[in-house]
Amino acid sequence: MTVTLMQLAMMVATIGIIIGAGIWSAGRIKSSESFSLNGRKASAGMVAGAIAGSCIGGGATIGTSQMAFTFGISAWWFTIGIGTGFLLMGLFFARRFRESGRETITQLLIDTYGSGSGPVASLISSCGIFFAAVASVLPAIHIISQLLSTTVYTASAILFFLIIVYIYFGGIKGASVSGLLKSVILWLMLFAICITAGRGLLKVDSIENIIPHGLDLFAQGIWMPLENVISMSAGLLCAQNYAQAIFSAKDVKAARTGCFAAAALSLPVGIPCIMASMYMKANHPEVSPIMALPEFALHHLPEPLSGVTLGVLIIALISSIAGLTLGISTLLTRDIWTRLFRLSGNSEILRANRLSVIMISVLTITFSLCHLESQVLTWNLLALALRAGVFIPLVLALYRIKLLPPLWAVPTMLTGTLAAGIAKPVLHTGIPPLFLGFAVALLMIAMANLAGQHFNYRVLRLMAETKRKLPFMHHA
Repeated sequence: MTVTLMQLAMMVATIGIIIGAGIWSAGRIKSSESFSLNGRKASAGMVAGAIAGSCIGGGATIGTSQMAFTFGISAWWFTIGIGTGFLLMGLFFARRFRESGRETITQLLIDTYGSGSGPVASLISSCGIFFAAVASVLPAIHIISQLLSTTVYTASAILFFLIIVYIYFGGIKGASVSGLLKSVILWLMLFAICITAGRGLLKVDSIENIIPHGLDLFAQGIWMPLENVISMSAGLLCAQNYAQAIFSAKDVKAARTGCFAAAALSLPVGIPCIMASMYMKANHPEVSPIMALPEFALHHLPEPLSGVTLGVLIIALISSIAGLTLGISTLLTRDIWTRLFRLSGNSEILRANRLSVIMISVLTITFSLCHLESQVLTWNLLALALRAGVFIPLVLALYRIKLLPPLWAVPTMLTGTLAAGIAKPVLHTGIPPLFLGFAVALLMIAMANLAGQHFNYRVLRLMAETKRKLPFMHHA
């Protein structure tokens, strides 16, 4: 990829303006609650910005484009799943999250299942979020490396610097403002891509000849769309980084409106990415699928617009990584580090949160360097599957349905997560990993209730026999 001076200048300016706006809006952060929850005074726009900043990243843009290069329009199901998930979050979860007054999802689980469930849920959730971050780090390394004609290691160093600047100084407030600004600019650029790619596709004789079943929304079968929508919805509903944005809302109305706005922003994002990818497949089949969208922006948009588009694509990746990283750091700090190291003061917790951001960023980038040629959406789907063990216990806890005894909560989370994690690499099953995880978690809940009923029956029988044998208990 050869970048002109104009494109490079516009790209750098776009990145600088969006990150700068976030840092400036955040001001000087002095407390851990300001860093992770913005003092619980975020407006609906800021909630939407924080959510959109995390969700519209590598999977929604580059990952969708990469899959569309092979499967065409059926790649849209990923962003359909995102929009559906946030719609459901606004309808059924936002009120309960906001009214809980908590800071992490695991705190909600601890309220219902006891302190033992906290660290386990934190580690499971952190693993899921980690792999979601990998899905944005992979394309970011590729884009920065090719745009600047540098090695992947130099690109990784640049990416690390941008992530730290984005989240370290601004916290969730900076991420909210930057995410909202990024979403507006990204939408404008995607609209330009949609028009340009649409005109180009009208000149293509037959997409079906280039991408078999490319115009079939169900080209990958019926189960894949269902898996995507359910996986995305369930995964988003129990993800700390999105729940954290709702926890930060000033009231329930702001939380719900922010979810609905995020759904409206994310649902159509896949269409321009798919159109650009199909155009590149028709005219430049030699292009690497992961670079289809950036290559289209570079060569088929006017120079100033292409520079802005490349800049906002990089920011989309960075904001997603940063939001996910903040989610993990909050989980680790609040649920593990504070207990392990007995942190209590605001300054201590804030320092631990920021150090966690640095540590997680290094781990994510290092892991991604070891898997540079992997499919982006593979990691997204793995991230969602690993949340299978937490989702059902969380729903039961939120709605106060006492089907899962506290003693069985940790085994249910562990077995559900393990089943989803080994579904494909070990068991080689055709069952979607998330569905298998749900099935195992439900089986554990059924066993818990059967065991509980059997235990209660034995206790009642023992009491009856004792009462019959002891004369003085007949009048009790």
